[in-house]
Amino acid sequence: MVLQHNDGQLDLFDIAVFDSVDSTEALRDLRSSLCERDEQANLYSDYPVHHLFDPPSKSDIHRLNQKTAQYRKKEGGLLDVKTARLEIERWKEHAQRQLRENRSENAKKVVLSLFDYTGNWSKPWREAGYNVFQFDIQSDPEVGNVFNFSPQFFADYFGDFDGLDIYAILAACPCTDFASSGSRHFAAKDLNGTTQVSIDLVHQTLATIEYFRPAMWAIENPVGRIASLTGLPPWRTSFDPNDLGDPYTKKTILWGRFNGDLPIAPVEPTEGSKMWKKYGGKSQATKNARSVTPEGFSYGFFMANNAVDHPSLEARMKYDRLDPELMSDAISNGYTAEQIGALIDDFYYIEMDDGAAEKAIRDLISSEPGQQLQP
Repeated sequence: MVLQHNDGQLDLFDIAVFDSVDSTEALRDLRSSLCERDEQANLYSDYPVHHLFDPPSKSDIHRLNQKTAQYRKKEGGLLDVKTARLEIERWKEHAQRQLRENRSENAKKVVLSLFDYTGNWSKPWREAGYNVFQFDIQSDPEVGNVFNFSPQFFADYFGDFDGLDIYAILAACPCTDFASSGSRHFAAKDLNGTTQVSIDLVHQTLATIEYFRPAMWAIENPVGRIASLTGLPPWRTSFDPNDLGDPYTKKTILWGRFNGDLPIAPVEPTEGSKMWKKYGGKSQATKNARSVTPEGFSYGFFMANNAVDHPSLEARMKYDRLDPELMSDAISNGYTAEQIGALIDDFYYIEMDDGAAEKAIRDLISSEPGQQLQP
């Protein structure tokens, strides 16, 4: 899905994002800001401002259960839980090592984690020294309420993050009204408006992603109807917790723009589908228990997507209109995404001159060492 801006109006995708909650003042503000910011892009008929919501290519779709099956075939079985936990501990140590060795560069990057009551998904990023901002209405009814998001909200509460890059937006959108496990209640929820509120939350999340244009974004939900009801692009990764060291099943899907080829620590799902068995019920506490992000997944996702280990990932995704191989070449030649940005941001964001941006990068790569940019 490519966003296109024609005749000074937002395209159908943007209208779909906003129309169901058009009465919300924050969303009107956000829509107005998007229109104003992208006004220059309207001069380009059929010109994509970005590729945030493009569907993944076939090679970018990853089913971790297939990796688990391949591991079983190759090794003759899966890991025992103790060995899998040791692997996850290594992933943890890797994140914590970045705090010691890469604190200054990670501190320049912001991660927004939405619907993150436990902090599990964002924990590795925080441990690695990223600037993590965790939002959940249960923790803070005002600041944690995603419906309050607007340009003014982020300016007032966070000072626009002091101009730091928004590296990633992670969103574990509430699944109660989408997950197939609750399908027997769908009809009633559709009639009483509960489903619509959940749809609106996803739309507000997409609007926030559109506003900040992070290098990476991901929305997580169990198997269900979230994509068909909200207009999400095709999914990128699927997994069960046992693919990543937690011995139970809960088929989960990830949508977004990120590296979906997560490392695995596969174990037998000896606890089966334990969530409804152990945490059935309608209370908020049991809903929270069912929604806890598995630790193995949190650290596996970090391992596959952090900027230190994957520097070209950041550059290729942040400047997604440019030749990805050129961006990788620049990184391979020792330049950082920050240095590249200092060189091309005016061309890319203000002048919308991708040719000039790519020429500047080629000239940089071919420059004499004495002419190279300073860190």
